[in-house]
Parts: sequence; C-alpha cells; structure tokens
Amino acid sequence: MAKQQPERRFTLLYDKVCRQDILQEAWQRVKSKKGAAGVDEVDIDEIREYGEARFLGEIEQALRDGSYRVSLVRRVHIPKPGQPGKTRPLGIPTVKDRVVQMAVKLVIEPVFEADFVPCSFGFRPEKTPRMALSIIAEKTQDGYSHVVDVDLKSYFDTIDHELLMQLVGRRVGDVRVLRLIRAWLKAGVMEEGKVTHPDRGSPQGGVVSPLLSNIVLHEVDRQWCRGDGTMSHSVVLVRYADDMVLLARTEPEAKQAWERLQSQFAGLRLVVNQEKSRLTTAEEGFAFLGFEFRKPPRRLLYMWPRRKACQPIRDRVREVVRSFPSSASIGEVIRKLNPILNGWCTYFRVGNSNRIFHQIDWAVLSELQLWLRRKHQRSWRSASNRWNYPFLYTRCRLYQMVGRVSHLPGLRRTPPAEDDRRAGCGKSARPVR
Repeated sequence: MAKQQPERRFTLLYDKVCRQDILQEAWQRVKSKKGAAGVDEVDIDEIREYGEARFLGEIEQALRDGSYRVSLVRRVHIPKPGQPGKTRPLGIPTVKDRVVQMAVKLVIEPVFEADFVPCSFGFRPEKTPRMALSIIAEKTQDGYSHVVDVDLKSYFDTIDHELLMQLVGRRVGDVRVLRLIRAWLKAGVMEEGKVTHPDRGSPQGGVVSPLLSNIVLHEVDRQWCRGDGTMSHSVVLVRYADDMVLLARTEPEAKQAWERLQSQFAGLRLVVNQEKSRLTTAEEGFAFLGFEFRKPPRRLLYMWPRRKACQPIRDRVREVVRSFPSSASIGEVIRKLNPILNGWCTYFRVGNSNRIFHQIDWAVLSELQLWLRRKHQRSWRSASNRWNYPFLYTRCRLYQMVGRVSHLPGLRRTPPAEDDRRAGCGKSARPVR
C-alpha cells in the first residue's frame, strides 16, 4: 500500500505497536541480539527469570494507558577497529526501551522501505554488504574509474532532530508514534554518573537509530537513484549507512558530482570530513566496507581486506586464546575460536583474500602454539613441531580460512605483484578541491 501511495501519511500505527504479537516478535529479536543492560542494570537473563509474558504484558499496558516513559541511555565508549587509542560512543537503552523501539521499527519500517531506493544497502531488510560490493565491482569493470570517497564527520551524532522529525512526519501521521520517536531522540544520556540532554544526534546502539539515519540520507539517495534502480545522473552512488562512494567515468564528472553532493549535505545540516573525503581513481585505489580496491589499466578489479580490518581479528584471537587457563583443553579453545574465525572469513571471502587468509591462519596457529607451549612447558621448537599446521587444522579441526574464497563476478583471481600494490589511502590520492 505504501508503495502505491507515495504521498500517503499513515495515521493509525500506534495500536499496531501495542499489539501483543508485535511486542512478542520485538522481544524475540532483542533477545536474540543479547546486548548489555541499560541504566537500570536489567539484562536479558533477568527478564527471563522475571517472566517474559509478564514483562511484555506490562509494556503493553504502559503503552495503552500512556504511562510508558523513556529511560536514560547509558553511554559507553568502544574501541574503533584497527585504530588503537580511538573510541566510538555507543548508547545503550534499557531492554524495555529496546523492545518498544523494535516494535515501532517493525511497524514503520515497511512504510519507509517502500520509498527507499536500491543504491542504499546499510541496515535494510534483504540488503547485504556483498550487494554493495558487487555494484562497485560491476561499475568499475564498466569503466567507472574515477571515485569520490565520501566521509561524514560524526554522522550519527550530528543528525538534526527537527529535520529528522519533519522527514519522518512525511509518512508517519500518528502523533503518538511521533512522540515516542522524539522522546528517544531527546532522552538524556548518562556517562560516568553525569546526565546530558543532546539537541542533535541519534545514539549508535539504539534499535531504531539505523532506520532513522537511513530516512535522513534517503534525501540524498533519491537525488541520484530512481526507484527502479536506474541512476538519475551519469554518476553512480553506492551507500552503506554513512559510508558512500561516487563512481564516475571522467574526472570532471566526479568533481561536479562531489560539488552537488556537498550542497545536498549542507541542506541536511550534515558536516563533511574534508580531510578524509578525497578524489581518486580505481587505478590508484580506494577503500570501502573494509576492503581495498584497485584496478590496473586493462585488467580486472582486485580487492582485498584492509590492514585496519585484519588487526581486530588478530586482537580478538589473542584475547580469546589467552583468556583460557592452562587447565583448559585445546578442544575448548578451538570451539570458542571457530565461530569467530568463520564470521570474519565469511564476510571477507568475496575478495581476492587468499593471501590475507593465509596470514591470518598462521597468526592463529602461532597464538595457539604459544598457548600450548606455556601449558606443557615446552620449547618453541618442540611446540612448533608437535602442534604443527596439520595437527591443529586437520586433527583438531581448527577453522581454516585458506581455500574458502568466493569471488565476486569480474574480479581478478590472482593479486598483482606485492611491490606494485598501493593502498587506497596512499600518497597518490588527491584531496577533493
């Protein structure tokens, strides 16, 4: 219905948010993601003990009689992957607020999905990073060799509340749903015992925040892409949440597109990070969604995991292995490691990643050999001979990344010479003028 009536405002949504089946589905999704407790220090396990049906019944009653109140958001800082010493703020709502946010998301997301265009891939149903990477591979092979790598400065923290509410209000006319969304945006943030009330931003960590961020940036998407997937201009926009690139056939087209995009950001009151945004080419290389891309002249595209993306998996392996005492068995350690290695490999297997996979496999092997050496008080030579590659990867069934690459269509099967590779963030890139 929303697709056939693009101008319609939906005014009867709150009663659906209060429905028990919607709340039950919302609870199942929140529960499956687990997550930490909010300011009330109540986590998922405590709610299970309290009684799930009782918990959801109380939420339904509070929503229907108007007594539901938004709680403070607990702010923590998590390390940025691959950037030692840098952190990202994360807002953690209470479990109760997360369930209500999820219920609202379940109700209003289909309305906005009917409007969203195909060039957007982040935090959307049935959209994956692999789809965005496939578009980039396809377009660079088709001659879109000039790239604008776009970076927004603290996007989630700079979303204008009033502008966002105007954009949400185009499709949502139910005043009670709008009040809920506004209350979440205005909710106080508790950090180290101090409470602040931000006038901008949607906290990362909130269930509804990704949808709200897409609603804002949809205003950019629809200037570049039509609903059927065709581009409105000769330049291609590929966006995953607040990460985006523009692909053009010529440098003048890329520069003109970048100027037009900056004016659109200014209209949305968003700040562009001019230091990180840059004009480059597929030959020089660029980075997107954890991959480095490079396409030498008259050859196929080559993409591989960025160094910044490799360091977190190394750190995570080290953390997991060293968390086990000497009394633990190697089987216990491997059972904990395998899902972590599998998840990282599954994401990065779509590129020319075998060389990187080989390095990660050996890093994992070395970390386990070090742990076994300390456990059994062996010399390094003895440990490396006894617990070697075949022993751990074949006999102990440690997850092996090498050999699991699944190339995107049009990718090179073998990497260029090592000494001929230049990272996408190297000196050859030119700042946007």
